[in-house]
Formats: sequence, C-alpha cells, structure tokens
Amino acid sequence: GHLRMRWSSVALTLAWVAVEASAESDKLDAQACSRLGFASESLECKTCTRLRDAMPTGDQKGAADAEKLVANCFSCCQEAGNEGFARAVLYVCPSQVEVNQDVEDFVKRKADSFKNLKIKYVDGARTTLQLLREDETEEDSAEYVNIRGWKSDEIRDFLKLKVTS
Repeated sequence: GHLRMRWSSVALTLAWVAVEASAESDKLDAQACSRLGFASESLECKTCTRLRDAMPTGDQKGAADAEKLVANCFSCCQEAGNEGFARAVLYVCPSQVEVNQDVEDFVKRKADSFKNLKIKYVDGARTTLQLLREDETEEDSAEYVNIRGWKSDEIRDFLKLKVTS
C-alpha cells in the first residue's frame, strides 16, 4: 500500500511536469480557449502557474478536475513579454457604434488615447481589431481579433497590452 501511494504521487508529479513541458506544443486556438472560458489573447502563463499553486493536488478532493483546468489554462496562455504590435486598426460598423454602448464608449471616449490606433467605419463590419507589426500594412497583416461582445475597458486593456504606445 505504502509503495503504491508513493508511486501515484510520483506519477502525479510527472503529470504536472508533462503539463508544463507540453504547454507550448499543445496550444489551443482562440475559439477553443474561449469555449473553455479563457481569453487566450490576454492570459499570461504566470496566471496559470498561480492558479495551479492554488488548486487541490494529489488525492485532495477535486484534484483531477483542477489538473484538467490548469492544463487547459496552460494550453491557452501567452508567455509574458508576448509580442507587441506597432499599431492597430479597429473595424467597426457605424450602426454598431449607435446600438452597442461599449463600442460607442470606446470609440468616442477611449480610442483617442491610442495614437497608434485607427478607426475604420465599414458598413456591416464585424467589430474587429487588426494588429500590425512595424513593417506591415493593412493589406498584408493577418493578425485579427474578433472583439464582438467585449466591454469598453476590455478593448482598452487589450490595446494597452498589445500595441506599443
């Protein structure tokens, strides 16, 4: 009994190491992360480490669920110092500005504080941010983030995190 207990503890430790090691290679896409409740664009891996440290482990109640949650967290997170972008374009439908108070609040009250942000009004556009690296144009950048349903402060915080000021 005692030896088996020791082995399960070693196995669990190895499982944690495997979760850490495979975190980089097993990244989920943003949609999958969103379904799991993680905002992959802004989730830093150090947050997952803090989550893991606070969760039950070993034979504690809820440890298996905790392990799954932490593994999902690591598969959705970004390392700190993640890539910054030179500028961004916010594509927005003019009617969305009228009917969506968060989009309206951001466009009218917060967007001006980002000198590297351009607002483009396009009829029927999905509320989307395009992120551009230093040497990219709007035509050749492929970094888009669908921000439909985001709160005004979330848009602001995301831009602060991603766009160099």
